[in-house]
Amino acid sequence: MSRRITRREFIKYGAAVLGSATLVNGALYSLLSQGTGIARVADETFRTPLRFAPFTQARRIAPADDQEFRTPIRFTPFTQALPIPPVKQPGDSFTHRCALPAVSGLSAPKFYTVQMKKATAEIIPGHPETVIWGYDGLYPGPTFRVNHNEPAIVRFVNGLTVNTIVHNHGGHNSSESDGSDSVFPSQVIPPNESRDFCYGNIAPINPATHQQEISDFASTQWYHDHMMDLTGQNVYMGLAGFYLLTDELEKGLIDGGTLPADSFNIPLVFQDRVFDQNAQLVFNPGQDEFNGWLGDVFVVNGKAQPYFNVQRRKYRFRMLNGSNARWYELQLSSGQFLQIGNDSWLLPFAIPRTSIRLALAERADVIIDFRDAPNEVFLNNILEQKEGATPEGVTKPGTPLLKFIVSGLAVSNDASVVSGTTLRPHTPIRPEEIVQTRRFVFAQDHHWVINDREFDPRRNDATPKSNTAERWIFKNDGGDWSHPIHPHLEAHQIQKINGRAPPVYNSFKKDTTPLGPDDEAEVFIKFRTFTGRYVFHCHNLEHEDHAMMAAFEVVP
Repeated sequence: MSRRITRREFIKYGAAVLGSATLVNGALYSLLSQGTGIARVADETFRTPLRFAPFTQARRIAPADDQEFRTPIRFTPFTQALPIPPVKQPGDSFTHRCALPAVSGLSAPKFYTVQMKKATAEIIPGHPETVIWGYDGLYPGPTFRVNHNEPAIVRFVNGLTVNTIVHNHGGHNSSESDGSDSVFPSQVIPPNESRDFCYGNIAPINPATHQQEISDFASTQWYHDHMMDLTGQNVYMGLAGFYLLTDELEKGLIDGGTLPADSFNIPLVFQDRVFDQNAQLVFNPGQDEFNGWLGDVFVVNGKAQPYFNVQRRKYRFRMLNGSNARWYELQLSSGQFLQIGNDSWLLPFAIPRTSIRLALAERADVIIDFRDAPNEVFLNNILEQKEGATPEGVTKPGTPLLKFIVSGLAVSNDASVVSGTTLRPHTPIRPEEIVQTRRFVFAQDHHWVINDREFDPRRNDATPKSNTAERWIFKNDGGDWSHPIHPHLEAHQIQKINGRAPPVYNSFKKDTTPLGPDDEAEVFIKFRTFTGRYVFHCHNLEHEDHAMMAAFEVVP
Protein backbone atom coordinates (compact mmCIF):
# COMPACT_ATOMS: atom_id res chain seq x y z
CA MET A 1 0.00 0.00 0.00
CA SER A 2 1.18 3.54 -0.64
CA ARG A 3 2.32 5.68 2.27
CA ARG A 4 -0.61 6.61 4.45
CA ILE A 5 -1.39 10.32 4.11
CA THR A 6 -3.30 12.59 6.38
CA ARG A 7 -6.66 14.16 5.61
CA ARG A 8 -5.12 17.56 4.89
CA GLU A 9 -2.53 16.01 2.59
CA PHE A 10 -5.30 14.11 0.83
CA ILE A 11 -7.24 17.30 0.16
CA LYS A 12 -4.06 19.07 -0.94
CA TYR A 13 -3.09 16.26 -3.30
CA GLY A 14 -6.64 16.07 -4.55
CA ALA A 15 -6.35 19.58 -5.98
CA ALA A 16 -3.57 18.36 -8.24
CA VAL A 17 -4.01 14.63 -8.60
CA LEU A 18 -7.82 14.61 -8.76
CA GLY A 19 -8.08 17.52 -11.15
CA SER A 20 -10.11 15.61 -13.71
CA ALA A 21 -12.40 14.20 -11.01
CA THR A 22 -12.87 17.69 -9.62
CA LEU A 23 -13.92 18.95 -13.02
CA VAL A 24 -16.37 16.09 -13.36
CA ASN A 25 -17.79 16.71 -9.91
CA GLY A 26 -17.98 20.44 -10.51
CA ALA A 27 -19.97 19.83 -13.66
CA LEU A 28 -22.20 17.43 -11.79
CA TYR A 29 -22.88 19.92 -9.01
CA SER A 30 -23.64 22.63 -11.54
CA LEU A 31 -26.04 20.33 -13.37
CA LEU A 32 -27.82 19.25 -10.21
CA SER A 33 -28.24 22.79 -8.99
CA GLN A 34 -30.37 23.70 -12.00
CA GLY A 35 -34.02 23.63 -11.07
CA THR A 36 -33.48 21.89 -7.76
CA GLY A 37 -34.04 24.75 -5.35
CA ILE A 38 -30.61 24.19 -3.77
CA ALA A 39 -28.57 27.33 -3.23
CA ARG A 40 -24.87 26.84 -3.92
CA VAL A 41 -21.93 29.06 -3.16
CA ALA A 42 -19.00 29.78 -5.42
CA ASP A 43 -16.50 26.97 -5.77
CA GLU A 44 -13.72 29.48 -5.17
CA THR A 45 -14.81 30.26 -1.60
CA PHE A 46 -16.90 27.35 -0.29
CA ARG A 47 -18.48 29.80 2.16
CA THR A 48 -21.96 29.85 3.55
CA PRO A 49 -23.39 33.32 4.33
CA LEU A 50 -25.78 31.97 6.95
CA ARG A 51 -25.84 33.52 10.42
CA PHE A 52 -28.28 33.16 13.28
CA ALA A 53 -28.73 34.26 16.86
CA PRO A 54 -26.46 32.57 19.41
CA PHE A 55 -28.05 29.83 21.47
CA THR A 56 -29.45 31.10 24.76
CA GLN A 57 -28.86 27.94 26.78
CA ALA A 58 -25.41 26.82 25.70
CA ARG A 59 -22.53 27.68 23.45
CA ARG A 60 -23.02 26.63 19.87
CA ILE A 61 -20.59 24.28 18.20
CA ALA A 62 -18.44 26.48 16.02
CA PRO A 63 -17.62 25.43 12.47
CA ALA A 64 -14.08 24.79 11.32
CA ASP A 65 -13.43 28.33 10.15
CA ASP A 66 -15.34 31.15 11.82
CA GLN A 67 -15.68 32.77 8.41
CA GLU A 68 -17.39 29.73 6.89
CA PHE A 69 -20.64 27.83 7.20
CA ARG A 70 -22.61 30.83 8.46
CA THR A 71 -26.33 31.42 8.19
CA PRO A 72 -27.43 35.06 7.88
CA ILE A 73 -30.93 34.37 9.19
CA ARG A 74 -31.44 35.10 12.88
CA PHE A 75 -34.07 33.19 14.81
CA THR A 76 -35.06 32.41 18.36
CA PRO A 77 -34.62 28.72 19.26
CA PHE A 78 -37.46 26.68 20.74
CA THR A 79 -40.29 28.66 19.18
CA GLN A 80 -41.48 25.85 16.88
CA ALA A 81 -43.21 22.72 18.11
CA LEU A 82 -41.54 19.40 17.35
CA PRO A 83 -43.48 17.77 14.51
CA ILE A 84 -44.23 14.05 14.65
CA PRO A 85 -44.08 12.58 11.15
CA PRO A 86 -47.47 11.16 10.13
CA VAL A 87 -47.90 7.40 9.90
CA LYS A 88 -48.00 6.17 6.31
CA GLN A 89 -51.33 4.54 5.55
CA PRO A 90 -51.77 1.63 3.12
CA GLY A 91 -53.85 2.09 0.00
CA ASP A 92 -55.40 0.04 -2.78
CA SER A 93 -53.58 -3.02 -4.04
CA PHE A 94 -51.75 -2.94 -7.36
CA THR A 95 -49.94 -5.39 -9.60
CA HIS A 96 -46.43 -5.25 -8.24
CA ARG A 97 -43.10 -5.99 -9.83
CA CYS A 98 -41.05 -7.42 -6.97
CA ALA A 99 -40.84 -10.74 -5.16
CA LEU A 100 -41.79 -11.44 -1.56
CA PRO A 101 -39.60 -13.86 0.43
CA ALA A 102 -40.64 -17.51 0.28
CA VAL A 103 -41.49 -17.74 3.98
CA SER A 104 -44.42 -19.57 5.52
CA GLY A 105 -46.83 -17.71 7.75
CA LEU A 106 -46.92 -14.43 5.85
CA SER A 107 -50.22 -12.58 5.90
CA ALA A 108 -51.65 -10.72 2.93
CA PRO A 109 -49.41 -7.80 2.00
CA LYS A 110 -50.33 -4.16 2.45
CA PHE A 111 -49.74 -1.78 -0.42
CA TYR A 112 -48.29 1.72 -0.19
CA THR A 113 -47.53 4.40 -2.75
CA VAL A 114 -45.00 7.10 -1.91
CA GLN A 115 -44.54 10.17 -4.10
CA MET A 116 -41.08 11.75 -4.08
CA LYS A 117 -41.54 15.43 -4.85
CA LYS A 118 -40.43 18.98 -4.21
CA ALA A 119 -42.27 20.99 -1.58
CA THR A 120 -41.64 23.88 0.77
CA ALA A 121 -41.18 23.65 4.51
CA GLU A 122 -40.67 25.99 7.46
CA ILE A 123 -37.43 24.66 8.89
CA ILE A 124 -36.26 28.02 10.30
CA PRO A 125 -39.03 29.85 12.20
CA GLY A 126 -40.75 32.46 10.06
CA HIS A 127 -39.36 31.12 6.77
CA PRO A 128 -41.86 28.71 5.21
CA GLU A 129 -40.27 29.01 1.78
CA THR A 130 -37.42 26.47 2.11
CA VAL A 131 -37.48 24.03 -0.81
CA ILE A 132 -37.10 20.38 0.20
CA TRP A 133 -37.35 17.03 -1.55
CA GLY A 134 -39.61 14.77 0.43
CA TYR A 135 -41.25 11.39 0.47
CA ASP A 136 -44.88 12.44 -0.04
CA GLY A 137 -43.49 15.97 -0.03
CA LEU A 138 -42.68 15.77 3.70
CA TYR A 139 -39.46 16.44 5.59
CA PRO A 140 -38.80 14.00 7.14
CA GLY A 141 -40.90 11.48 5.26
CA PRO A 142 -43.90 9.66 6.71
CA THR A 143 -43.23 6.94 9.28
CA PHE A 144 -44.02 3.36 8.33
CA ARG A 145 -45.40 1.32 11.24
CA VAL A 146 -45.56 -2.32 10.18
CA ASN A 147 -46.12 -5.69 11.80
CA HIS A 148 -44.13 -8.92 11.79
CA ASN A 149 -45.04 -11.27 8.91
CA GLU A 150 -47.19 -8.57 7.30
CA PRO A 151 -45.38 -7.67 4.06
CA ALA A 152 -45.30 -4.10 2.80
CA ILE A 153 -45.18 -3.56 -0.94
CA VAL A 154 -44.11 0.02 -1.54
CA ARG A 155 -44.24 1.77 -4.88
CA PHE A 156 -41.93 4.78 -4.91
CA VAL A 157 -42.80 7.32 -7.61
CA ASN A 158 -40.09 9.79 -8.58
CA GLY A 159 -41.46 13.28 -9.17
CA LEU A 160 -38.00 14.85 -8.87
CA THR A 161 -35.48 15.73 -11.57
CA VAL A 162 -32.73 13.36 -10.36
CA ASN A 163 -32.41 9.59 -10.21
CA THR A 164 -33.25 7.97 -6.88
CA ILE A 165 -33.33 4.58 -5.22
CA VAL A 166 -34.57 3.71 -1.71
CA HIS A 167 -32.69 1.69 0.90
CA ASN A 168 -34.51 0.30 3.93
CA HIS A 169 -31.62 0.65 6.38
CA GLY A 170 -31.42 -2.31 8.77
CA GLY A 171 -33.91 -4.28 6.70
CA HIS A 172 -33.62 -8.00 6.00
CA ASN A 173 -34.66 -7.97 2.36
CA SER A 174 -33.89 -9.46 -1.02
CA SER A 175 -31.15 -7.91 -3.12
CA GLU A 176 -33.82 -6.60 -5.49
CA SER A 177 -35.57 -4.67 -2.71
CA ASP A 178 -32.47 -3.76 -0.69
CA GLY A 179 -32.05 -0.50 -2.57
CA SER A 180 -28.51 -0.28 -3.92
CA ASP A 181 -28.12 0.83 -7.52
CA SER A 182 -24.52 -0.41 -7.59
CA VAL A 183 -25.58 -4.07 -7.49
CA PHE A 184 -29.21 -3.88 -8.68
CA PRO A 185 -29.31 -1.02 -11.21
CA SER A 186 -32.72 -1.98 -12.58
CA GLN A 187 -34.24 -0.66 -9.33
CA VAL A 188 -33.02 2.89 -10.01
CA ILE A 189 -36.02 5.22 -10.24
CA PRO A 190 -35.54 7.79 -13.02
CA PRO A 191 -37.62 10.97 -13.01
CA ASN A 192 -41.31 10.36 -13.77
CA GLU A 193 -40.96 6.62 -13.21
CA SER A 194 -41.66 4.27 -10.31
CA ARG A 195 -40.25 1.07 -8.84
CA ASP A 196 -41.72 -1.43 -6.38
CA PHE A 197 -39.93 -2.63 -3.25
CA CYS A 198 -41.13 -5.71 -1.36
CA TYR A 199 -40.42 -5.73 2.37
CA GLY A 200 -41.32 -9.05 3.99
CA ASN A 201 -41.01 -7.67 7.54
CA ILE A 202 -39.62 -10.98 8.71
CA ALA A 203 -36.80 -12.16 10.94
CA PRO A 204 -33.90 -14.11 9.39
CA ILE A 205 -34.52 -17.82 8.81
CA ASN A 206 -32.63 -20.29 11.00
CA PRO A 207 -31.23 -22.88 8.54
CA ALA A 208 -31.44 -25.68 11.15
CA THR A 209 -35.07 -25.19 12.12
CA HIS A 210 -36.30 -23.35 8.99
CA GLN A 211 -38.08 -21.01 11.41
CA GLN A 212 -37.58 -17.31 11.86
CA GLU A 213 -35.01 -16.19 14.45
CA ILE A 214 -37.32 -13.99 16.50
CA SER A 215 -34.35 -12.86 18.60
CA ASP A 216 -33.14 -11.06 15.46
CA PHE A 217 -36.41 -9.34 14.55
CA ALA A 218 -35.87 -5.61 14.07
CA SER A 219 -37.65 -2.66 15.64
CA THR A 220 -36.18 0.69 14.47
CA GLN A 221 -35.21 0.94 10.81
CA TRP A 222 -35.15 3.97 8.54
CA TYR A 223 -35.46 4.45 4.80
CA HIS A 224 -33.44 6.88 2.73
CA ASP A 225 -32.07 7.57 -0.70
CA HIS A 226 -29.08 5.44 -1.73
CA MET A 227 -28.28 6.67 -5.24
CA MET A 228 -24.55 6.35 -5.88
CA ASP A 229 -22.89 9.79 -6.28
CA LEU A 230 -26.12 11.52 -5.17
CA THR A 231 -26.93 10.01 -1.76
CA GLY A 232 -25.49 12.95 0.19
CA GLN A 233 -27.40 15.55 -1.76
CA ASN A 234 -30.67 13.61 -1.93
CA VAL A 235 -30.73 12.85 1.80
CA TYR A 236 -29.67 16.41 2.61
CA MET A 237 -32.65 17.69 0.65
CA GLY A 238 -34.99 15.58 2.79
CA LEU A 239 -35.24 12.01 1.45
CA ALA A 240 -35.31 10.05 4.72
CA GLY A 241 -37.94 8.66 7.09
CA PHE A 242 -38.53 6.08 9.82
CA TYR A 243 -39.58 2.46 9.30
CA LEU A 244 -40.73 0.97 12.62
CA LEU A 245 -41.62 -2.67 13.16
CA THR A 246 -43.53 -4.56 15.88
CA ASP A 247 -43.91 -8.27 16.59
CA GLU A 248 -45.82 -10.18 19.27
CA LEU A 249 -42.91 -9.96 21.71
CA GLU A 250 -42.66 -6.17 21.51
CA LYS A 251 -46.43 -5.79 21.43
CA GLY A 252 -46.55 -7.79 24.66
CA LEU A 253 -44.04 -5.42 26.27
CA ILE A 254 -46.22 -2.46 25.27
CA ASP A 255 -49.62 -3.97 26.09
CA GLY A 256 -48.30 -5.32 29.39
CA GLY A 257 -47.15 -1.87 30.45
CA THR A 258 -43.41 -2.54 30.36
CA LEU A 259 -42.80 -0.07 27.49
CA PRO A 260 -44.68 3.16 26.80
CA ALA A 261 -47.74 3.05 24.56
CA ASP A 262 -47.48 4.15 20.93
CA SER A 263 -48.75 7.68 21.79
CA PHE A 264 -45.60 8.15 23.87
CA ASN A 265 -43.29 6.51 21.32
CA ILE A 266 -41.63 9.35 19.39
CA PRO A 267 -39.12 9.13 16.49
CA LEU A 268 -36.40 11.81 16.48
CA VAL A 269 -34.03 12.38 13.55
CA PHE A 270 -31.11 14.76 14.16
CA GLN A 271 -29.61 16.61 11.21
CA ASP A 272 -27.62 19.76 10.50
CA ARG A 273 -28.25 22.13 7.62
CA VAL A 274 -26.89 25.31 6.02
CA PHE A 275 -29.16 28.03 4.62
CA ASP A 276 -28.63 31.09 2.44
CA GLN A 277 -30.19 34.49 2.98
CA ASN A 278 -33.37 33.29 1.23
CA ALA A 279 -33.71 30.32 3.62
CA GLN A 280 -32.76 27.87 0.87
CA LEU A 281 -30.65 24.82 1.65
CA VAL A 282 -27.00 25.12 0.68
CA PHE A 283 -25.07 21.98 -0.27
CA ASN A 284 -21.63 22.37 -1.81
CA PRO A 285 -18.93 20.12 -0.39
CA GLY A 286 -16.44 21.53 -2.90
CA GLN A 287 -12.80 20.78 -2.14
CA ASP A 288 -13.87 19.55 1.30
CA GLU A 289 -16.02 16.82 -0.21
CA PHE A 290 -13.74 14.09 1.14
CA ASN A 291 -14.49 15.26 4.66
CA GLY A 292 -18.27 15.53 4.54
CA TRP A 293 -20.72 18.41 4.67
CA LEU A 294 -21.45 20.07 8.03
CA GLY A 295 -24.32 22.44 8.73
CA ASP A 296 -24.57 25.24 11.31
CA VAL A 297 -28.31 24.98 12.00
CA PHE A 298 -29.39 21.97 14.05
CA VAL A 299 -32.64 20.39 12.93
CA VAL A 300 -34.84 17.81 14.69
CA ASN A 301 -37.67 16.21 12.70
CA GLY A 302 -37.34 18.96 10.11
CA LYS A 303 -37.47 21.94 12.51
CA ALA A 304 -34.59 24.10 13.73
CA GLN A 305 -34.22 23.59 17.50
CA PRO A 306 -37.88 22.86 18.33
CA TYR A 307 -39.64 22.33 21.64
CA PHE A 308 -41.80 19.38 22.71
CA ASN A 309 -44.49 19.37 25.39
CA VAL A 310 -44.33 16.26 27.58
CA GLN A 311 -46.25 14.91 30.55
CA ARG A 312 -44.61 13.73 33.75
CA ARG A 313 -44.21 10.15 32.64
CA LYS A 314 -41.85 7.91 30.69
CA TYR A 315 -41.48 8.44 26.96
CA ARG A 316 -39.82 6.27 24.36
CA PHE A 317 -37.68 8.08 21.79
CA ARG A 318 -36.20 6.45 18.65
CA MET A 319 -33.12 8.65 18.10
CA LEU A 320 -31.46 8.62 14.68
CA ASN A 321 -28.37 10.41 13.45
CA GLY A 322 -29.56 11.34 9.96
CA SER A 323 -26.78 13.84 9.21
CA ASN A 324 -24.38 13.62 6.30
CA ALA A 325 -21.15 13.92 8.31
CA ARG A 326 -21.88 15.21 11.81
CA TRP A 327 -21.62 12.91 14.84
CA TYR A 328 -23.60 13.58 18.00
CA GLU A 329 -23.13 12.84 21.67
CA LEU A 330 -26.50 13.38 23.30
CA GLN A 331 -26.96 14.26 26.95
CA LEU A 332 -29.89 15.57 28.97
CA SER A 333 -29.59 18.76 31.03
CA SER A 334 -31.35 16.85 33.82
CA GLY A 335 -31.64 13.09 34.20
CA GLN A 336 -30.29 10.27 32.06
CA PHE A 337 -31.32 7.86 29.33
CA LEU A 338 -32.42 4.27 29.73
CA GLN A 339 -31.34 2.59 26.50
CA ILE A 340 -33.60 -0.24 25.30
CA GLY A 341 -32.44 -0.60 21.71
CA ASN A 342 -29.35 -0.16 19.54
CA ASP A 343 -29.59 0.47 15.79
CA SER A 344 -32.44 -1.70 14.50
CA TRP A 345 -32.92 -4.05 17.47
CA LEU A 346 -34.17 -4.10 21.02
CA LEU A 347 -31.48 -4.92 23.57
CA PRO A 348 -31.73 -8.02 25.79
CA PHE A 349 -32.14 -5.72 28.80
CA ALA A 350 -32.40 -1.99 29.53
CA ILE A 351 -29.12 -0.15 30.17
CA PRO A 352 -28.76 3.28 31.87
CA ARG A 353 -26.67 5.83 29.95
CA THR A 354 -25.53 9.32 30.95
CA SER A 355 -24.76 10.20 27.32
CA ILE A 356 -25.08 8.44 23.97
CA ARG A 357 -22.76 8.93 21.01
CA LEU A 358 -24.29 8.43 17.58
CA ALA A 359 -22.16 8.07 14.48
CA LEU A 360 -23.76 8.55 11.07
CA ALA A 361 -26.86 6.32 10.65
CA GLU A 362 -26.68 4.92 14.19
CA ARG A 363 -29.84 4.76 16.25
CA ALA A 364 -30.55 4.57 19.97
CA ASP A 365 -33.95 3.52 21.31
CA VAL A 366 -34.26 5.16 24.73
CA ILE A 367 -36.62 5.84 27.61
CA ILE A 368 -36.63 9.28 29.25
CA ASP A 369 -38.40 9.54 32.60
CA PHE A 370 -39.91 13.01 33.13
CA ARG A 371 -41.80 12.21 36.35
CA ASP A 372 -39.36 14.09 38.61
CA ALA A 373 -37.90 16.37 35.95
CA PRO A 374 -37.76 20.19 36.20
CA ASN A 375 -40.18 22.17 34.07
CA GLU A 376 -37.60 22.51 31.28
CA VAL A 377 -35.17 19.84 30.10
CA PHE A 378 -32.79 20.27 27.18
CA LEU A 379 -31.44 17.53 24.95
CA ASN A 380 -27.89 18.70 24.24
CA ASN A 381 -25.20 17.70 21.77
CA ILE A 382 -21.96 17.81 23.75
CA LEU A 383 -19.72 16.62 20.90
CA GLU A 384 -17.72 19.30 19.16
CA GLN A 385 -17.04 18.83 15.46
CA LYS A 386 -15.24 21.41 13.35
CA GLU A 387 -14.76 19.40 10.17
CA GLY A 388 -16.70 16.65 8.44
CA ALA A 389 -13.82 14.21 8.72
CA THR A 390 -14.22 13.32 12.38
CA PRO A 391 -15.58 14.72 15.66
CA GLU A 392 -13.45 16.51 18.22
CA GLY A 393 -13.79 16.15 21.97
CA VAL A 394 -16.69 16.60 24.34
CA THR A 395 -17.58 20.13 25.43
CA LYS A 396 -20.21 20.94 28.04
CA PRO A 397 -22.94 22.05 28.33
CA GLY A 398 -22.93 21.72 24.54
CA THR A 399 -25.56 22.77 22.04
CA PRO A 400 -29.26 22.37 22.92
CA LEU A 401 -31.06 20.58 20.10
CA LEU A 402 -34.50 20.07 21.62
CA LYS A 403 -36.33 21.63 24.56
CA PHE A 404 -38.75 19.52 26.57
CA ILE A 405 -41.45 21.52 28.38
CA VAL A 406 -42.62 19.35 31.27
CA SER A 407 -46.01 19.90 32.88
CA GLY A 408 -48.71 18.23 34.96
CA LEU A 409 -48.60 15.74 37.78
CA ALA A 410 -46.62 12.50 37.63
CA VAL A 411 -48.75 9.65 36.29
CA SER A 412 -49.35 6.68 38.57
CA ASN A 413 -49.71 3.89 36.00
CA ASP A 414 -46.53 4.59 34.05
CA ALA A 415 -44.47 2.12 32.00
CA SER A 416 -42.57 -0.20 34.33
CA VAL A 417 -39.27 -0.51 32.41
CA VAL A 418 -36.20 0.13 34.58
CA SER A 419 -32.51 -0.68 34.40
CA GLY A 420 -32.09 -4.41 33.78
CA THR A 421 -35.64 -5.05 32.57
CA THR A 422 -35.67 -8.04 30.18
CA LEU A 423 -36.53 -7.09 26.61
CA ARG A 424 -35.65 -9.21 23.54
CA PRO A 425 -33.59 -12.42 23.95
CA HIS A 426 -30.24 -12.39 22.21
CA THR A 427 -28.75 -15.36 20.34
CA PRO A 428 -24.98 -14.88 20.01
CA ILE A 429 -23.08 -16.16 17.01
CA ARG A 430 -20.65 -18.71 18.46
CA PRO A 431 -16.95 -18.79 17.49
CA GLU A 432 -17.29 -22.42 16.36
CA GLU A 433 -19.83 -21.31 13.73
CA ILE A 434 -17.25 -19.15 11.95
CA VAL A 435 -16.17 -20.65 8.61
CA GLN A 436 -14.21 -17.74 7.14
CA THR A 437 -12.30 -14.65 8.28
CA ARG A 438 -12.10 -11.60 6.03
CA ARG A 439 -10.23 -8.36 6.64
CA PHE A 440 -11.24 -5.03 5.13
CA VAL A 441 -8.95 -2.01 5.45
CA PHE A 442 -10.59 1.36 4.82
CA ALA A 443 -8.02 3.89 3.64
CA GLN A 444 -7.15 6.48 1.04
CA ASP A 445 -4.59 6.50 -1.73
CA HIS A 446 -5.67 9.68 -3.53
CA HIS A 447 -9.09 7.97 -3.67
CA TRP A 448 -11.06 6.06 -1.07
CA VAL A 449 -10.01 2.42 -1.17
CA ILE A 450 -10.87 -0.79 0.63
CA ASN A 451 -8.01 -3.30 0.70
CA ASP A 452 -6.10 -1.02 -1.69
CA ARG A 453 -8.84 -1.32 -4.33
CA GLU A 454 -11.23 1.29 -5.59
CA PHE A 455 -14.89 0.35 -5.75
CA ASP A 456 -15.97 -1.60 -8.80
CA PRO A 457 -19.70 -2.47 -8.74
CA ARG A 458 -19.01 -5.42 -11.04
CA ARG A 459 -16.58 -7.01 -8.58
CA ASN A 460 -17.47 -9.04 -5.51
CA ASP A 461 -15.05 -8.43 -2.65
CA ALA A 462 -16.55 -11.27 -0.62
CA THR A 463 -18.67 -14.31 -1.49
CA PRO A 464 -20.00 -15.71 1.78
CA LYS A 465 -22.02 -18.88 1.59
CA SER A 466 -25.66 -18.77 2.62
CA ASN A 467 -26.44 -20.17 6.08
CA THR A 468 -22.90 -19.73 7.32
CA ALA A 469 -21.24 -17.25 9.67
CA GLU A 470 -18.04 -15.30 9.08
CA ARG A 471 -15.65 -13.09 11.00
CA TRP A 472 -15.17 -9.70 9.34
CA ILE A 473 -12.45 -7.35 10.53
CA PHE A 474 -12.91 -3.67 9.73
CA LYS A 475 -9.74 -1.57 9.99
CA ASN A 476 -9.61 2.21 9.63
CA ASP A 477 -6.24 3.10 8.11
CA GLY A 478 -7.48 6.41 6.76
CA GLY A 479 -5.43 9.03 8.60
CA ASP A 480 -7.59 11.28 10.79
CA TRP A 481 -10.95 10.41 9.22
CA SER A 482 -13.70 8.44 10.94
CA HIS A 483 -15.78 5.84 9.10
CA PRO A 484 -19.07 4.31 10.31
CA ILE A 485 -19.27 0.98 8.46
CA HIS A 486 -22.67 -0.36 7.38
CA PRO A 487 -23.05 -3.84 5.83
CA HIS A 488 -26.43 -4.39 4.19
CA LEU A 489 -28.72 -7.43 4.62
CA GLU A 490 -27.77 -8.72 8.09
CA ALA A 491 -27.05 -7.64 11.63
CA HIS A 492 -23.52 -8.12 12.86
CA GLN A 493 -22.25 -8.71 16.37
CA ILE A 494 -19.20 -6.78 17.55
CA GLN A 495 -16.66 -9.04 19.26
CA LYS A 496 -13.78 -6.63 19.79
CA ILE A 497 -12.89 -2.98 19.31
CA ASN A 498 -9.12 -2.48 19.19
CA GLY A 499 -8.63 -5.89 20.76
CA ARG A 500 -11.00 -5.30 23.68
CA ALA A 501 -14.59 -6.29 24.32
CA PRO A 502 -17.03 -3.55 23.27
CA PRO A 503 -19.19 -1.68 25.80
CA VAL A 504 -22.17 -3.75 26.86
CA TYR A 505 -24.67 -1.69 24.84
CA ASN A 506 -22.66 -2.48 21.67
CA SER A 507 -22.23 -6.17 22.49
CA PHE A 508 -25.33 -7.48 20.74
CA LYS A 509 -26.70 -6.62 17.30
CA LYS A 510 -25.58 -3.69 15.15
CA ASP A 511 -25.99 -2.61 11.54
CA THR A 512 -23.48 0.26 11.69
CA THR A 513 -20.12 0.09 13.48
CA PRO A 514 -18.22 3.36 13.95
CA LEU A 515 -14.48 3.38 13.35
CA GLY A 516 -12.50 6.30 14.69
CA PRO A 517 -8.99 7.03 13.38
CA ASP A 518 -6.90 3.82 13.47
CA ASP A 519 -9.72 1.80 15.04
CA GLU A 520 -10.22 -1.89 14.30
CA ALA A 521 -13.44 -3.81 14.87
CA GLU A 522 -13.94 -7.56 14.77
CA VAL A 523 -17.52 -8.59 14.05
CA PHE A 524 -19.39 -11.84 13.47
CA ILE A 525 -22.04 -11.89 10.76
CA LYS A 526 -24.38 -14.69 9.67
CA PHE A 527 -25.89 -14.81 6.19
CA ARG A 528 -29.44 -16.11 6.08
CA THR A 529 -32.66 -16.23 4.05
CA PHE A 530 -31.48 -14.46 0.89
CA THR A 531 -28.80 -14.97 -1.72
CA GLY A 532 -27.68 -12.26 -4.10
CA ARG A 533 -25.51 -9.16 -4.22
CA TYR A 534 -25.30 -6.48 -1.54
CA VAL A 535 -22.90 -3.72 -0.46
CA PHE A 536 -21.12 -2.47 2.62
CA HIS A 537 -19.77 1.05 2.92
CA CYS A 538 -18.88 4.04 5.04
CA HIS A 539 -22.02 5.94 6.06
CA ASN A 540 -20.45 9.37 5.95
CA LEU A 541 -22.58 10.23 2.92
CA GLU A 542 -19.85 12.16 1.11
CA HIS A 543 -17.46 9.22 1.63
CA GLU A 544 -20.16 6.87 0.35
CA ASP A 545 -20.74 9.05 -2.71
CA HIS A 546 -17.01 8.99 -3.34
CA ALA A 547 -17.09 5.21 -3.48
CA MET A 548 -15.89 4.06 -0.06
CA MET A 549 -17.89 0.94 -0.76
CA ALA A 550 -17.53 -2.73 -1.63
CA ALA A 551 -19.90 -5.38 -2.97
CA PHE A 552 -20.43 -8.90 -1.69
CA GLU A 553 -22.53 -11.78 -2.97
CA VAL A 554 -24.23 -14.35 -0.79
CA VAL A 555 -24.00 -17.59 -2.73
CA PRO A 556 -25.99 -20.84 -2.27
